[in-house]
Amino acid sequence: YRSRRSLAGEIMHALGCEYDEKQVGMFLWGKIPAEAKSSEAIADRVLYEANVFLTPGFIFGSQGERYIRISLCCNEEMLQEALDRITTTRTKQNQ
Repeated sequence: YRSRRSLAGEIMHALGCEYDEKQVGMFLWGKIPAEAKSSEAIADRVLYEANVFLTPGFIFGSQGERYIRISLCCNEEMLQEALDRITTTRTKQNQ
């Protein structure tokens, strides 16, 4: 659990999201950057550019609009692959 949680935190950092380090449970919630249009926009960008699905918070109601959610129910390898895809995509965009 700790290693999956750590990898999910790295994904949040890679996306510029803030989250409470003391969160517990099977999901990690992150607040999207202020300059981001919406949680749906971030989720769509990550899906189409890195082929990684993140849950946009708006589907849980208006209180979730500025958040994304990462599930910790998958294995470490999947989270590491997601992190690698996201960071590779971001690196390519910055070149």
